[in-house]
Amino acid sequence: MAQKKGKKRKKKKQKKVIISVYLCLILLLGVAAVYIWRSNYYKIHFYKDTWINGQDCSDKTASEVKELLQEKISEYTLNITTKEGETYTVTGPQFHLTYVDDNGVDQLLMDQKPLEWILHAFRGGKYEVSANTTYEEDAVEPILKSLPFMSEANMVQPRDAALQETADGYRIAPEVEGNAVDEEKVISLVQDAIQNGTTELSLVDQDCYLKPAVYQNDELLNKQMNTLNSLTGAKLTYTVKGTVSTIDHEVLKSWLVQDENGNYSIDESKEKAFIEQLADQIDTYGKSRKFTTHDGAQITLATNRYGWQVDREKSLENLKTALAEGKEQEMELSYSHKAKGTSDNDLGDVYVEISIDRQTMWCYKNGQLVVETPVVTGDISKEGRATPKNGCWPIFWKTTEYTMKGPKDANGQPEYTAFVHYWMPFNGGVGIHDLASRGNNFGGDIYKTNGSHGCINTPLEAAKTIYETVSVGTPVIVY
Repeated sequence: MAQKKGKKRKKKKQKKVIISVYLCLILLLGVAAVYIWRSNYYKIHFYKDTWINGQDCSDKTASEVKELLQEKISEYTLNITTKEGETYTVTGPQFHLTYVDDNGVDQLLMDQKPLEWILHAFRGGKYEVSANTTYEEDAVEPILKSLPFMSEANMVQPRDAALQETADGYRIAPEVEGNAVDEEKVISLVQDAIQNGTTELSLVDQDCYLKPAVYQNDELLNKQMNTLNSLTGAKLTYTVKGTVSTIDHEVLKSWLVQDENGNYSIDESKEKAFIEQLADQIDTYGKSRKFTTHDGAQITLATNRYGWQVDREKSLENLKTALAEGKEQEMELSYSHKAKGTSDNDLGDVYVEISIDRQTMWCYKNGQLVVETPVVTGDISKEGRATPKNGCWPIFWKTTEYTMKGPKDANGQPEYTAFVHYWMPFNGGVGIHDLASRGNNFGGDIYKTNGSHGCINTPLEAAKTIYETVSVGTPVIVY
């Protein structure tokens, strides 16, 4: 009886073992089935906690990831910030921005090991794939040009700093920075940003604004300003025959010239022309002269060694010096020859008139006849002795108690000597003087056969009066 009970217990135990084995096998098969199922699942799905390009792609298929990337690209925005601090936003859809599948997602899924899914149950990993895009490039320009900062109406173009004339001279008008952009550069930068997925673009940081070429601190510009103020700062006044000629800022401005390096200077030809213009109004020396004779006849004196003549070289030098000083000045011209008078008839208050044909000399002072006297002029019968005529000369100098000497002969002695009380040369060795040897024989036709060596022989009292009336520079007219 006890033996039967032992057999029953043994069979019952064996049965439990068999059931346990079956249960374990079933469990193992179930686990294996689930593992295989999950492995097959992860052949077409990404592991949990898988991040691609910053997007959670857990349990997503390649197609779903691509859709997610397209959604992300469709959400793309680019913020463009101007120098005024304003921000303008453009979006991907405006340019028809589209994801371009290059099989990067597929390759990433293929590289995933499905049988190892259990190892990645809670950590899938982070990945980056190329998210290539395409967009309509032709759409970029019109979209950008619709923005206010790209509108021509809103753009202030840059302007260079420049010289500006004022009532007080020259100053530098500052440059204008403006807000105009380099349109081609902006378009190119936006295209690059879209291509690279950049979301922020600063027009200032990217140096997109057009700039002036010349700023107010420009060395050459400041040099030009200082030079111009120096060159045009003088005010010079010349008074010629009652007419005032002024060189001031306006005149000097028209005299400026600029070389190939941008340096300013005064055109010397303008300075010369100014002096020449004044000289033409003044000069009488060396020019033919109109003269009204004692009896009222109008004659022309071809030879004229009397009158005004401007020293152009010295006057030009003085002008340049005065301009360099940059002050307001009353100017005087320099002269190589001066007349006694300043009016159009520059003979002055005193002049001497000699008529060869009438053998008479007159001396006027302040319009009044002081002396009228017969004279003897150069002997026209002897070569080289005729008194030069048809001209006007100034008295070079004068003296009393003087011994005149002729040319030297072969022995080195003067051909003649003559003592005179009054001597007034006016044309080389030709002059007015008394001559005691003539006694009272003056005038008439004496000069035709027994004239002087060329001088004006004059009675003593007349010579004395003329000597006391004239001075150095007094004009002598001979005709």
